[in-house]
Amino acid sequence: MATTPRSDDTRDDTRSDGIRIAAARLPGPADRRAFTARGCLAVEGLWDDRCAAALAHEAGRLLPRGRRAGPGGPERPSRQAVAADAPLLARLHRALVPLARALAGRLLVPTCAWYNYYEQHDGIWLHIDIDASELALLTTVLGEVGPLHLHPALRGRTQDQLDALQRDPDWDRHSGTAVRYPRRGVLAQLGRAVPHHRPGRPLARPGAVAALHYRSPF
Repeated sequence: MATTPRSDDTRDDTRSDGIRIAAARLPGPADRRAFTARGCLAVEGLWDDRCAAALAHEAGRLLPRGRRAGPGGPERPSRQAVAADAPLLARLHRALVPLARALAGRLLVPTCAWYNYYEQHDGIWLHIDIDASELALLTTVLGEVGPLHLHPALRGRTQDQLDALQRDPDWDRHSGTAVRYPRRGVLAQLGRAVPHHRPGRPLARPGAVAALHYRSPF
């Protein structure tokens, strides 16, 4: 299910550079119920082509300087760049606070944000998100990254249990519900509650996903 902004009832974050970062109709009760039940919601049309190009430029510029994202291998991002080094990403993180709060139905604050880079392969291991994330907003900003596979049936599993499952040779790497990242918008997901992964495929050129995380301050 996806929700698309209307021309009325919008919130935006526009600066003197003219880049319109967000203009979103806040989700209504039906969207919130769907989000809570499924653990995800695609929200489309949050920014224009100029903003998309600016995000792609920033992500591409930071790729060579991005820090290594932990152990290598085809199921990890190859590099990451944090919002402290990415002013436009930081602005996007702040601009989407009203959307995050409307989806969650409670007060949330921004915690961390980064660009995850996939230079040769876009696979990601089966996992739940970090404690600093009650809600994640995800968007592809560079290249083409495959759909995320969500596993609501695995709610409640610990990371150790998920690790054991994906080591099982009988585990179907293409299982789960595949959800594509919307263009010019975000995939909102309860990543701490709903396990997710991406089966992975070789990439002809690097891709990058912006991951924006929010949690309750209490």
